[in-house]
Amino acid sequence: MVSKLFYKLAKLAVGELAQNPELQARAAKIVKERVVPGAITGWEKAKPKLEQAKDAAVSATKDVAEVVRKNDPMEDPKKFLSEASRKFREKGKR
Repeated sequence: MVSKLFYKLAKLAVGELAQNPELQARAAKIVKERVVPGAITGWEKAKPKLEQAKDAAVSATKDVAEVVRKNDPMEDPKKFLSEASRKFREKGKR
């Protein structure tokens, strides 16, 4: 019920914005002055964590590839899972 109300209000606001050049100019100014700087700040804050997550994903992929080279998951899935989990536990202790 509330979401429908917000949807209708947003639709009305967008329709008004599309037809009113003065509102378009004010909206553009607000976006330029408030939204863009906030987005830039948020990106700068999130970027190191994203890089860290990327590095962790690459490292995990390399670890799994190493375990696959030593233990074929198709031949012995139990041994593969055991070795992979051991590798990740060791990495978590460091």
